Amino acid sequence: MQQSLLHKGIILSSMFIRAVLCCALFVASLSLFAQDQTSISYKIKSYRENGIYGPTDSKVAYILKLKNNIQDNQKGNINVKVINDLGQESYHDDIAIFIKPTSTYAKDVEIDVAKLPTGFYTITFNIVTNHYSQAVYYVFAVEPDKIKPTGIRPLDFTSFWDNARNELTNLNPSYKVIRRGDISTTNNDIYLIEFQSIGNVAIRGWLSVPKKHKANIVMYRLPDYATTAAPESRNDMAVFSIDARGFGNSADMGRLDYSSFLVKGLTSKETYIYRAEYMDCLRGLDFICKNTDLKLDAGKIILTGVGQGATLAAIVSAFDNRVKGVILDRPCLMDMRTIFAIGEVKSQVPWPINAFKGYLGANRMGLDNFFKTWDYFDPLSFAPMIKCPILIGISLKSSISPPQAAYNFYNQVLSNKREIYSCPDNESGIDESFYIFENNWIKETLKIPL
Repeated sequence: MQQSLLHKGIILSSMFIRAVLCCALFVASLSLFAQDQTSISYKIKSYRENGIYGPTDSKVAYILKLKNNIQDNQKGNINVKVINDLGQESYHDDIAIFIKPTSTYAKDVEIDVAKLPTGFYTITFNIVTNHYSQAVYYVFAVEPDKIKPTGIRPLDFTSFWDNARNELTNLNPSYKVIRRGDISTTNNDIYLIEFQSIGNVAIRGWLSVPKKHKANIVMYRLPDYATTAAPESRNDMAVFSIDARGFGNSADMGRLDYSSFLVKGLTSKETYIYRAEYMDCLRGLDFICKNTDLKLDAGKIILTGVGQGATLAAIVSAFDNRVKGVILDRPCLMDMRTIFAIGEVKSQVPWPINAFKGYLGANRMGLDNFFKTWDYFDPLSFAPMIKCPILIGISLKSSISPPQAAYNFYNQVLSNKREIYSCPDNESGIDESFYIFENNWIKETLKIPL
């Protein structure tokens, strides 16, 4: 008996749907399996733990270890590629791999240093097998202490800043100290501090002073970009933190934000906000030295800051020899010509390049004119003025605080005691080990028993 065409259509349609569903499930299972990041575990380690290769190193090398975590052979390859700051390929290799179930694969990837000019490099390991796909990258440097700086110090640099400092000196600081009993503790007195700076703008900050000491070491902490200061209490030292003008308690002139501060007054070196900001930070140092009755030891002042705060700390230490040590934690806005050169070749242009270029485009201000203003403010122009001990912490993977720029600055510092601490694997932060090193560095610098 013949089946009706309708019945045959239903059967064929049902079979087709089942086939499509089976294919979809099969493809989905393959996709899930291929993306299973547990099928291989890896460990990649540089011969130089901090990623810095020096004149005694004949090769840059990484120890590569893979473990097959599944009950199936894994076959594929590792593509190794090294590019320089400008995105140009310096080295490549394709390594065939075969790993039996639950077995390991190990190899040393070695590159002749003679083939790598002085500078910073990104090395990428693209691992692909029949069950796994993963790309990981690291940054290393070859003799970065030999990198040539790219800054240009203006001819009237000294007179420009002498005029700014004279303006600050002629302005009455009108210091105000208000003890905040509501937030002071059994161990620390906390004060709200106020003083007048350039343009008769009130700058405010927080001072926390341990009660048990008659004279305290002072950590003067300068503000990171677009952040707000808060009281910070320590038992071993006083901590003084200020707000940048336009932020937090220093916003009497009007509040600024992440996008507006960086470019405020940029059309002229006389009106650019960092002229006033540098003087604000210098007046904060004056406050510490003029108010030793608050149990502050003016002979033991350490400047520190993160990001923009590190830049500001560098500037103040260049201006004033009352600083006994300066710590720069991932400094940004430093060696801007290098930042532009290496940032513009990235797939995603990082801050502050994108912010500056947006402003320049909107105001029809060319890059040459930008640098004619910026060169007065770039810490690279101040670096040779720094004579006190200096510690710089860098993250090799940071795009906002690129290590290339920090090293360019570091290479121009003339201090007899200068150190740079490199953290190789952190993209946006810095290793906790740096802060342990920092505390010991402070004690050593100030000759305090460890």
